[in-house]
Parts: sequence; C-alpha cells; structure tokens
Amino acid sequence: MRKKILLVAAFILISMILSCSNTSVGKSKFSPYYFYTDTNKYLFEISRYELSKLVTFDRLTYKGSYLDNRAMTKEDLENIKDNRNVSNIPSIVVPQVGFTTESLNMCLYPTHHTIHRGNEKFDSNQYTRISAFAPVFVLHKSKDKEFYYIMTEFMRGWVPVSKIKIYSQVAFSGIQQMPFIRVIKDNITIGSVKYGIGDKVPLLSQDDDKAVVLTPDGSYTAVLKDGSFVIGNAVYDEELMKAMAESQLNNPYDWGGKAGFRDCSAYVRDLWRVFGADIPRSSGLQKLVGKKLIDAPKSEEEFYAVLRNAKPYRTLIFFKGHVIMYGGMENDDYIIYHAVNSLVNDKGKKVLIAKVAKNKLREERFINIWKRVIRVSEISPLISPELPKEPELIEITNIMDKISKIGSYEKEMAEQNIQNKIKK
Repeated sequence: MRKKILLVAAFILISMILSCSNTSVGKSKFSPYYFYTDTNKYLFEISRYELSKLVTFDRLTYKGSYLDNRAMTKEDLENIKDNRNVSNIPSIVVPQVGFTTESLNMCLYPTHHTIHRGNEKFDSNQYTRISAFAPVFVLHKSKDKEFYYIMTEFMRGWVPVSKIKIYSQVAFSGIQQMPFIRVIKDNITIGSVKYGIGDKVPLLSQDDDKAVVLTPDGSYTAVLKDGSFVIGNAVYDEELMKAMAESQLNNPYDWGGKAGFRDCSAYVRDLWRVFGADIPRSSGLQKLVGKKLIDAPKSEEEFYAVLRNAKPYRTLIFFKGHVIMYGGMENDDYIIYHAVNSLVNDKGKKVLIAKVAKNKLREERFINIWKRVIRVSEISPLISPELPKEPELIEITNIMDKISKIGSYEKEMAEQNIQNKIKK
C-alpha cells in the first residue's frame, strides 16, 4: 500500500513539473523585470509526452466558427487536428535549430485556412507574427509536410516549412553570439528581406558608411547607414521612443499581426526590443513586467494623479486584454499611444478606431478609461546595453566556418552535458 502511495505521489509530482515546464517563463539577463520563454531545455531533446502536451494544449471549437467563408464542420476540425501528426511523434525528439527567412505568421493549427467567428480580420488560428531572422527550435512536422511546429523565445506554434532555414547547432549558437544591428524603422529591406522596428540582424563588419550583415540564407549583404538602424541595442532615449511610436500612427490595427501590422501588445513589444528589452508578446504577461505604479484605481483622481507623476513612454496602462503606452502631457491633456480596434468614450459609446492611434483623453472624451484600468506599470530601460561578447567582427571570407568557430565553445559544453547525462 505504501509503495502504491509513493508511486502515485511521484507520478503527480512529475506531471506537475512537466505541466509547469510547458509554459515556463524565466528572467532574462537584461533586468529582473523582463521575462522570456525558456527555450534552452529544447536544445538537446524533448519527450513525446511533453511535446504532445504542447502541440495539443490550445484548442478551437468548430461550433459557431467559420472556415474561410463557410460554416466549419466537425469533420473540418478533425482533419486539421489530424494534420498535427501527434501519433508520429517519436519517443524522444531531438530538435533542429534554424532561423526564419522572412517575417511570417505562427498559427495554432497547421493549416492555411482562416478560422474565425464571423469576422475574418480576427483569425482564431493566428497566434502572432514572427520577425525575419528569428531563432527557432524545430520540434515536429505536420502530416502533410508543409508545417513545422516550432518554439521561439516568446511563443510556440505552426509555421510554413518553406520559411525556415535549418542550421547546425554550432552555427546556430555562433550566429546568436555575433554583434548585430537593431532596426528602428518599419519596412526596411536588407538584401531581399523586409525588416521592421525591433528586428535584429547579425553584423559581419562595418565602416563609416555601411554595415555588412548576414542574411538568413547564410550569405551576406551591405546596407547603408541611413538612420534605419543602430549598432547593437539602442541606449534608451525618450525622443527615439516617441519618434518610433509616432512613425506607426494610422497603421491598421492587426489582430495577431496576420497582415504584417501590429496589435496592442506587438506595438509595445517591438518598440522595447530596440532597447534590448525582449518583453513578452501578450498584454497579460506584459502586465507582469516592470515596476507596478497602481492596480485598479479606485477613483478618477487617484488614476490621474499617478499619470501626472508617471514617466512618458515608459509607463504602460493595462485593461483586460489591452495595453496602452502613456505619452505624457500636451497642453494640459493626457496623451496615450496604442494599437486598438475600438475604445469606449465618456458617453458609453464604442468608438471604432481600428489603427495605431495617438489619443488625447480630455479632448476626445476618453477620461473615463480609468474605470477599466487593471494596472499601471513602469518599464525600467537598459542604461547602457552592450553588444554580445565577441572580440572582433567577422571577416567576409569563409563566413559559416568562422561562425561555427564562435559557437564551438557551446558545442563542447553541449557534448559535455550529454556525456554527464549518460553517466548518470
């Protein structure tokens, strides 16, 4: 009997550990306030049990849903679920590693179809937009061979196989240790790849006029120093933050980034990536970032007293499912920036905005937004971000060989870890 109790207790404990690790969120090296998804454990192997839980964790219902422009059936959903290929996950999965070759959509299910509840702009199958040259762990392939199931530092889901370039683990590690540029403008084409605010591109060399950067396919290209990027992470600057925030005004509100634009949390995240702060993708997790200024204000006076003393462009205002960046005061009015579909005004009327907007709370009669606020917090930016520790830039000869040498130390450590696991 005692033995059975111990076995049951052990099973429950293991289940709890595995369950927690599915959505593990850890502290980044930048600050105790920033969080990211811990992908390091996927570098070597993952069990069938854990990967199956990841792949099947999120679910959609066919009832009340549409598949493109027709009512979705139970058979439609079962066929899409079957394409996840769960039954063919091996007992131990050794992930492949690589980079996205362009900006792409990550989805809940491996399908090109839109799944929605009556409005195609809100695709229930859309997780998020992934930037070009983003590092990924490839964990599984769909039954039709068209999709990879991947893990990134902030999200996991299905992406097209054709848009992932697989690298050796040594080269993958080496590329991530390279110096880099940060893009500070949208729609910047480098080589044949389009980048946006916050994107990171590995740097090979530079002079006064140009930088030579790696491309996702392993080649290289030169880009003029025209003010569209900075070397390394930018040092926090309020004017730069304001300029980037305003450069996106009037862009369409884009749920999950499916059309290549931004929703509320992507807008905030991309701005902060420029300064080396990889804050979470969702507003729910962003709410946990930074220094709390107030939770659920009890009155209009309390809320606006906090804002009057808050730091512009570093203060985030949270509703349930929405995040706003506070932009300080202009002519005795409170300014906010956000990507938003609609906002309720002081008369209780829903105002359709459907874009990245700069709103004046007094002038536009949005003072009563305080009633929906669940938290106000302040981001603490990096004071002097550093480039990755790499002694010198790479000469433009035998690029991948040199990149592999950068990653050779991590390869030795990985092999040592594997040997230690075998000995145990």
